[in-house]
Amino acid sequence: MFELSVSFSLFNKVCVLECCEALVVFGMVDPEDEVVKERLKKAVRAWYGQKNDGENVPSGDELCLFEKVSEEELKKYISFKYGEESGEGEEFSRTRNGGSEEKAAVLLLNSLLTHACKSGATDIHIEEKLVRFRINGVLQKVCELSSEKSGELARRIKLLSKLDVMESRKGQDGQFVFEGETIVYVRVSCVPVVSGTVARSGETLESESIVLRLLDVNRVPLSLEKLGFSEEQCRELRKISRMKNGLVLLCGATGSGKSTTAASILSEIVSEEDLKRKIITIEDPPEYVLDGVTQIKVHREVGLGFSEALRLVFRQDPDVIFVGEIRDAESAETVVQAAGTGHLVFATVHASGIREAVFRLKNLGANLEEFSGVLRAIVYQELDCAGRFTRLRAEIHLPGERQL
Repeated sequence: MFELSVSFSLFNKVCVLECCEALVVFGMVDPEDEVVKERLKKAVRAWYGQKNDGENVPSGDELCLFEKVSEEELKKYISFKYGEESGEGEEFSRTRNGGSEEKAAVLLLNSLLTHACKSGATDIHIEEKLVRFRINGVLQKVCELSSEKSGELARRIKLLSKLDVMESRKGQDGQFVFEGETIVYVRVSCVPVVSGTVARSGETLESESIVLRLLDVNRVPLSLEKLGFSEEQCRELRKISRMKNGLVLLCGATGSGKSTTAASILSEIVSEEDLKRKIITIEDPPEYVLDGVTQIKVHREVGLGFSEALRLVFRQDPDVIFVGEIRDAESAETVVQAAGTGHLVFATVHASGIREAVFRLKNLGANLEEFSGVLRAIVYQELDCAGRFTRLRAEIHLPGERQL
């Protein structure tokens, strides 16, 4: 198969669209560039002659076809083509020097991020040879990568995230900012995993699973109705938002929209009460930038985790507190205590149902008597493939009502 190097394609703005036995179709941003076309014709004739032992070699005009493509189409094609295995050649083969590999990895990552943002993806999963996007809560296959290209992509991500490029035996977390059509905050998680590739010695190789969480900081929360809540559920949620104290848990699976629901509720509190209540959020990182809300980003590397931030928040005279996630015994205990001292506290927790959320808090070590006394509501939500919260349940638990 006839191939072009990434550097040649980028510099001359040309790519191979199709290649068969006696015809190579090129995509060119400028099909009128005769100099590049002549170089390509000569290269294709040499490739064809070598493949057929120099017998009956047609002219370059017979072997080559040129079509116009836009620069965006060219970059996208090169990016995804780069992830596939390719054959070797001479000048027009994919070069193995670091500069070319680095440029190609940059292009591939930028293309994936751009494609993900336009598709409305919340996460990008890179697993050895497979790239998938999570769209509306469902993972969708995007492309396959060779082991070599996957490794180059991983190195590029680690460089941007200021992680140890040489370390693949332990997990690492980082972040970087991608500036495409919008500014997107990218949270990075790298975890060592067992590779599906088996070495000749019979030993299982190690690989890495990399997940990129995409957060568009310019997004504006939707109204509760537009999220897919029923009229009755919207009334219940607004009733919850007007409470003066207590704990409200938002639960569901990863990517089910818990933080989006919380952002919508907090925005309604701001608009309905005209800034009469002080609202502080603790998130890792903030998924929405909300006007009228004081937002704190967790920095574990400097000792500012959820629990540490919660203790600092109490000195800021808050009325409403939102905690991005209850993830350990300390944050569970602190959230319950905050709800019992006159604050209205919203918090998310990973759970597969309303009762499961209670069991989750119990397993984290929360005092059940105190928890029952401060609990005001649990909101459980699921996403369908259309991206709407169609299978959503909301339950309000007030003191004196039946126990969950």
